[in-house]
Amino acid sequence: FFQAEDGIRDSSTSRELGDVYKRQEEKSMDLKLRAVPQEVYGVMELNENFNFQWNPDPVSSLIGLGTSYVLEFFEFYGERIGDYYDEFIPESPQKDERFALFVTQEKRHAAAHRKLNNFITKGIAPPVRETFHPRVYDFLYGAYKEMAEPIIGGIERDKANGKKADGAFFKEAVRSIAIFESQVCMTGLSFFENLFENGRFELVSNLSGNLGVLYLLGYHYTEEMEHCCVSIEAFETIYQEKVWTRALVDQHIHSRDLLASQVLLSTLHVARMLNQQLTVEQITNSVAYQYREQMAKKYIVEGFNAREPEILARRKSLVERWDNEWEPRLLEKIAQRIRAGA
Repeated sequence: FFQAEDGIRDSSTSRELGDVYKRQEEKSMDLKLRAVPQEVYGVMELNENFNFQWNPDPVSSLIGLGTSYVLEFFEFYGERIGDYYDEFIPESPQKDERFALFVTQEKRHAAAHRKLNNFITKGIAPPVRETFHPRVYDFLYGAYKEMAEPIIGGIERDKANGKKADGAFFKEAVRSIAIFESQVCMTGLSFFENLFENGRFELVSNLSGNLGVLYLLGYHYTEEMEHCCVSIEAFETIYQEKVWTRALVDQHIHSRDLLASQVLLSTLHVARMLNQQLTVEQITNSVAYQYREQMAKKYIVEGFNAREPEILARRKSLVERWDNEWEPRLLEKIAQRIRAGA
């Protein structure tokens, strides 16, 4: 992960770039706090009747459940980095006013996934509180040791030596959040394009064996569409350099990076916990895995920012369709299933 150098560039330049992003944001997207209704967990049936096939494709269903653990892990990590952001970036021009709401969305996502994740691992592999992370599952311990522990531990050491935003580890932390959010943005785009758009919503929702999980992922990726540029712009405003260099594109997009590896490992563990036979080849050759990889390679290039016109238009369209079309229809279908099962 480590690409950082100590130091913050000239504050007047940070002010100018921050002002540019604020002016652009007026034409962009508001961040909104949504809630997962209780009936979603009711229809999810977190009991002996649990059906893992929220997606008609069983392999893609397992990938979605594996991804749920990775999302929870990174969002707790992001919450910790958000605390340092508030402490180290106390005022404008460097502080992004959207960052607090972005972190609040992430906290709520982690809480929403926690119920599902607790159920699948119950009695098998419960999470453990580590020094720098509150919930680390055994199959995510490698990510903790490779990323969370060295970065957060490094921030604490820098802080003890009088360094805050100018420390290399905080810089790398903000960059790592921006990289993660960029990649999850691509997952969200591929999720909606592959499952909801072009008339697929009706087919997928009718064939879904678990509308609760389908809703949970749709809700989560909608808010990812809203906030995925915030962490990128926070980094670029503070440090006056682009997040996505050519080297990082090669490392994270054209190779299997930490995030992709953890999705793979988590999916294999979920399959084992649910007594499903699954191979690495089945995962990497699946529609969900291939579509997301193609999306990332198409859009994430050197200098990438999720505000670019084509991506911004797609993000806006997907958020609007979730809020105004797909979510209401999905909740209606959930209510119908609950009534039918009563």
